[in-house]
Amino acid sequence: MQSNDAEGRQLDDVLALFARYQRRLHAYIGSMLSNPAEADEVLQETNIVVWKKFQQFEPATDFRAWVFQIAYYEVRKHLERKQRNGVTFSPDLLDELSAEYQSREGLLEERRETLTGCVQKLRADDRELVERVYGQGVDVGQLAEQTGREKTSIYRSLRRIRQLLFECVERTLGAQGNP
Repeated sequence: MQSNDAEGRQLDDVLALFARYQRRLHAYIGSMLSNPAEADEVLQETNIVVWKKFQQFEPATDFRAWVFQIAYYEVRKHLERKQRNGVTFSPDLLDELSAEYQSREGLLEERRETLTGCVQKLRADDRELVERVYGQGVDVGQLAEQTGREKTSIYRSLRRIRQLLFECVERTLGAQGNP
């Protein structure tokens, strides 16, 4: 019975780590593939491999490195399948893209966290607009109909909000001494 409890805890731990890295894993895969639909497909293939191999993961090791390595091989397999269909892609370029993404990952995550803080500082109506358009994916035309606003007015508001967020992120990171 104890081994089942231990396995259950290990599975819970791996699933929690896995959930935490999904967004970064998707960005990593997307950095090597130009087609967002292909990136989604490879992420799902990666998820399946991680799920099948989760028992091979050693809890004392770096989970992020483990799943990123699996993703890397899944991207390579995907590109090899495309190459057989006439689409070519250099493995050296893939290695370079992977290394470039990993060298910038910390900065990207820091900017993402800072952006979240900046969104929280927005006025409530601006925050709601950002959430509806970017979080929920509501079409601006549909939003205009729902709110009675002109589409151009919504686009102007979004442009103003994006500028505010950009300035907030730059100011915050600059004050912390980060680029």
